[in-house]
Amino acid sequence: MADVNPDDFKGALGSWAAGVTVVTTRHGDEVYGITVSSFSSLSVDPLLILVCLADSNRLPRMIKDSKHFAVSIMAEGQDAISSWFSTSGREPVKKFEDFGTIEWHTGSPIIDGAVAHLDCELFQAVQGGDHTIMIGKVLGAAYDPNKKPLIYYRRGYRSLTMD
Repeated sequence: MADVNPDDFKGALGSWAAGVTVVTTRHGDEVYGITVSSFSSLSVDPLLILVCLADSNRLPRMIKDSKHFAVSIMAEGQDAISSWFSTSGREPVKKFEDFGTIEWHTGSPIIDGAVAHLDCELFQAVQGGDHTIMIGKVLGAAYDPNKKPLIYYRRGYRSLTMD
């Protein structure tokens, strides 16, 4: 079998248009989060979702310790917030200062203005290569039917056009 070039692998996967999420947690008196495109529903009974998080990031460890997380599905126009959460080298903080958040069932921050959000308790963490697959049991879900999602396609943010 031929070797797959990592750049070809990334290019192929970058051709999959995906919604943009920000996954956050609160651990003690600190909050932290990252932009994640590897997100999916998993089950309706029980209500489960999953996100895939690089083990090189601190978020998987924080979620394992806190036992909860929130997923904010970003809305069109929230590019700057998503970009901020994708910046490497950030440290956990007491509060996200540059944009609004709310807290719901678990206390994990939810991004104001998101098209939808899910508040989850950690159901299971599964190792998958250099990532951890966080499976969350959904404790709360809400959405705004009047907003459009932020889309990520071939290394750039895009808008959804509806006919």
